[in-house]
Amino acid sequence: MLNSLLLWFVIAPPAPVTVTYKEVAGTKLMMDVYSPADVKPGTPGVVVIHGGAWTSGNRTQMATLCEAIAAQGMVAATVSYRLGPASKWPAMIEDVQDAVRYVREHALELKVDPKRVGAAGASAGGHLSLLLGTTDGWPNGNSTGKTSSKVSAVLNLFGPFDVSQDFNPLISNMLAQQLLGKKIEDSAEDIKNFSPATYVTRDDAPVFTVQGKADTLVPFRQAERLDTALKAVGVSHTLRMIEGMLHGIDPAKKEQMGAVADGVAWLKATLSK
Repeated sequence: MLNSLLLWFVIAPPAPVTVTYKEVAGTKLMMDVYSPADVKPGTPGVVVIHGGAWTSGNRTQMATLCEAIAAQGMVAATVSYRLGPASKWPAMIEDVQDAVRYVREHALELKVDPKRVGAAGASAGGHLSLLLGTTDGWPNGNSTGKTSSKVSAVLNLFGPFDVSQDFNPLISNMLAQQLLGKKIEDSAEDIKNFSPATYVTRDDAPVFTVQGKADTLVPFRQAERLDTALKAVGVSHTLRMIEGMLHGIDPAKKEQMGAVADGVAWLKATLSK
């Protein structure tokens, strides 16, 4: 979970504008759009995704990260998505892919360049962001002819990469039951489809990862696996592995805050190319 981030700017950007990006089963899914004060047409955009084990959390948790992104001259949109156990996988990825499509399809009014859209997320949001960088449509194809949902850069804050490995079995079983509606022993194929590791190819988005070496929820080995897999196919990956960091960003720790700040700066540089 992303706790909170200190602001890296003196003057805050304007208040966000809230829009409905999707309605499903009678529920409106919203996004809060943070824009730079002097936003101009063709600005890079970033879809920002909250964590919470795919079962809790809300988009406002990411407000400070969105403010930091807007302060760097990008448009940030933090989004709600359907949560388990009421909703089952793949509802979550379908929703955030539709959020990317919304940003692209409303690029003129949002003043976003539809060719320069990235994703950023923490924990479960990092996992969903990685899927946005490795897939286009779900599970791995855009045969519907819809607007592309694949992003051009990913800021991954301690997100899972290969859920079939490294995790505490009790956590894995709980997530399988809540997200997939199955016991872990009956979920091998679903967990494979759930994992960004399954979809890595050489045309994936570059990634910047911040991971805690002392993280007990998402083991640091996940970030190492991500690093190995991306580099094996020639995709750029910047990994900041931080000693003593748990599952979250501690605002009192300069190294952790600095790593996220560097990640935001990396997003700007990557999406500005």
